[in-house]
Amino acid sequence: MSETSDKPLIDAADRRLFRRIGTHIEGRIVFAGVDVECIVHDMSATGALIECLPLPALGAAVAIDVPEVGFARGTVIRHDSDLACIELAMGSGKRLKLTDRLILAAFRNPPEERD
Repeated sequence: MSETSDKPLIDAADRRLFRRIGTHIEGRIVFAGVDVECIVHDMSATGALIECLPLPALGAAVAIDVPEVGFARGTVIRHDSDLACIELAMGSGKRLKLTDRLILAAFRNPPEERD
């Protein structure tokens, strides 16, 4: 007989509904009158980690265009060194389509090792 465990199957600290997918996709980000190229280092249907200069301010509304994945709007929720963490706002139907396209794009644009 197998023993039962009191450990949860999912880590309580990570309650993500959509898994982050590591990438290295060159895209564009627009915010506060700025339109610059960016690199998407990881993304999910609900968020993205973007490298760009200049960085958008915390709380800034942004729009990102990620080739092979699509267009999304969101809000900068934190900075992680030289990266902007963006919470994406989109409907549930679009989330599933974005996830499918993101997986395919990540195979073509795998993540690079960062220092």
